[in-house]
Amino acid sequence: MTDFSEGLDLTNLEVTSEDEINANLIRVWSWRGPLYEMSANSLMLDYAPDFAKLHRRASDLFGRPSHVNIILLGIQNIHSYMMFGFETGLRNQFNSNRRNGLSREQIMELVMFSQLYAGMRGLGHVFRAVGEQLASFGPPGEPLAPFPVGWAADPAAFKCGLDLTTREMTAEDRTNLTEWYELTIGYLPDSIKFGLKHHAEFVKVNRAKWEVSIKSLPKQVVPYLMLRHHTITGSVEGLRESALLARAWGITPELVVQGIMNSAMFFTNFEGLYAARAAVDDLLENWG
Repeated sequence: MTDFSEGLDLTNLEVTSEDEINANLIRVWSWRGPLYEMSANSLMLDYAPDFAKLHRRASDLFGRPSHVNIILLGIQNIHSYMMFGFETGLRNQFNSNRRNGLSREQIMELVMFSQLYAGMRGLGHVFRAVGEQLASFGPPGEPLAPFPVGWAADPAAFKCGLDLTTREMTAEDRTNLTEWYELTIGYLPDSIKFGLKHHAEFVKVNRAKWEVSIKSLPKQVVPYLMLRHHTITGSVEGLRESALLARAWGITPELVVQGIMNSAMFFTNFEGLYAARAAVDDLLENWG
């Protein structure tokens, strides 16, 4: 952390000079992307500069200047902006993630995973944001996006052994799916139990989509995205499942906390932490 961040003197909340304001806005404009961050910063700096500086302090925890944090926040934002229909934000995140080393194909993996939650509406928002430009996107910026130590692609980790030659949920499919959950997170979630009882064919095809959505990205992006989603929705069961999958796939407790806290900062305020405390507090204390 630094006392001077993106043109702002964060040690002095009482005084914000015109030079500081201009330096910050010039910094944001340097990306030459959508102007929503510039306009949002303008509102804070013009009318509540102390608030703006505190916001920058908080932003330094979860995004810039850390390259890893930029990527981790960016992949979560793709998901959230699809959910909320924030098309300007989607365009900005496509630009930011490519600039910081993710390929078009990797970003589209995030989009397809997020479609499981955002549906066709979410894909519509993505197309309106960037669809007409996607074909012309060149290779990502260098260096390629850095992920936390130990994060790696592992498409096989998602597979539970479904027989996709038939749409029917076979007895072997049920066994394989149940065993995957029990071996990975320790139990079969009630959501899956309910689906198997009342519409097993949907469970099979939706699980198959889940299994093929992430190929070249690290497998750990999936529980990290799930942490964001369930913090916003306040799902205790969903957050616990997300944290257990994160633990099984080698995500550190510090990064689990980061994924929850940055979601609270940008989307829920402190109220988002009620579900987090109920869901994961005991896990974080006994992570090993």
